[in-house]
Amino acid sequence: MIMGYKRIFIGLVIAAIIAIGAYAGVLIARNGQHRKAVEEEKKKVVYSFDPMDITGFNVTNSSGDYMMKLTNSGWEFIKGEAFNLSADRIVETATAMSELTASRILTEELPDRLSDYGLDKPMKVGFTFKDGTVRTLDIGSKVPGDAAYYAKDEDRDTIYIVSEDDYQKLSAELSDLKEKFLFNISSTGDINKLKYVDHGNVIYDIARDENGVFRLASPFPQGEVNEALVTNITSLIIRAQCVTFIDEDLTDLSKFGFDTPSYQIEISSDKLSTNVIFGNFYDEAQQYIYAYDKSIDQIYIFDKASLGFIGTKTEDILYKRLHYEDFDNIKEFRMNVLGTEINIEYNYNVGNGLETSYTLNGKTVNREDEDILMTFNNLINAVTGLSFDNICEDDHFNTLSKEPAVKITYKLKEGDDYVVELYAMKDDPEQLQIVENGKYAESTVSKKVIENGMLLYYKELMEKMK
Repeated sequence: MIMGYKRIFIGLVIAAIIAIGAYAGVLIARNGQHRKAVEEEKKKVVYSFDPMDITGFNVTNSSGDYMMKLTNSGWEFIKGEAFNLSADRIVETATAMSELTASRILTEELPDRLSDYGLDKPMKVGFTFKDGTVRTLDIGSKVPGDAAYYAKDEDRDTIYIVSEDDYQKLSAELSDLKEKFLFNISSTGDINKLKYVDHGNVIYDIARDENGVFRLASPFPQGEVNEALVTNITSLIIRAQCVTFIDEDLTDLSKFGFDTPSYQIEISSDKLSTNVIFGNFYDEAQQYIYAYDKSIDQIYIFDKASLGFIGTKTEDILYKRLHYEDFDNIKEFRMNVLGTEINIEYNYNVGNGLETSYTLNGKTVNREDEDILMTFNNLINAVTGLSFDNICEDDHFNTLSKEPAVKITYKLKEGDDYVVELYAMKDDPEQLQIVENGKYAESTVSKKVIENGMLLYYKELMEKMK
């Protein structure tokens, strides 16, 4: 009986040993397969380097050979005809190449005919590093039936297959390397000059003064520039990119409409400046327009919708409000608004222990009645917030009515009174020319603004105060 148990036990031990051995064999096989897979993946790594170590950039494309070096002021051409290079594109290319992994390896042995893969006359993209080494990638033709391209390192025999996405980042034709942005700058706050011309007419020409404040040189030098509105326009400008380039010697300006430009934009910062003119439309739908930068002799096509400055007016960058005055410095408004006399005694006090009070044509405004007070505030805001609608450069004194349609006098506690008069034009009585303190302001306000603003609120207030 005991001998029988021993036989069984020995049999179990032997079976366990066999099982353990088989399992160990499986583990060894699996580990071997894993190591082999890891080695195969490592082979697919074409490059792995730090883009910050780059000091040079070299390209061979269908247009020729180009070499650039990185200096303190940016990329400098040392071979090939210079063009407006996109520094952002170099960064994108360097980043893509620094971590380039092939989707698969075609062969590790150099084939007899590189022409079968477009690698006999490849596009070359290379970088020079701080230690003087150069790594150059040859990019061949597209893989038939696949969204991928043949590629090889210039100093290796292996031919890789790289994805369409990697190819797009690495492609180095001139159209890929040229600057596509109209004005490539990171912050609108760095812009110190902006000039926009529409069909020969200067719409605005502004530049920062010694205090960093934008001033309007023309066509309305007395206008006060609203930097927030300028930022709205320049933020669109720095995002505008061309659709494509036209590589053609410009011998006939009229061919593209550059002899009589439709628009012109001039913009600059401390480090960058550009002056681009726009000519004819490229298409009948007038969606795309030709542009030309003479400084680099480059013709572009832009989508007009991306050019946010087109169609803007001088008024679009200015504060339109006619006058700013501290409320506590106003003691009275004397007004004649389209034949209606309005007199407001304005006793505004804040934080000095005195009571605020107002009278309208001699009647006390009940500040306890919220409806009356709200209408009164609307009237005051319509008066103090009076803004011009349009700029009119010509002197129209001879074409104005003899008496002002509207006259508003701010009687002030301190300083000279402020007087604004609005004169109807004889040829367009719905537009009122603005005269401030006896000086023609070269701007107009619509009569409807007066009728639907201060005059309407005055009539509503008088009804409520009966």
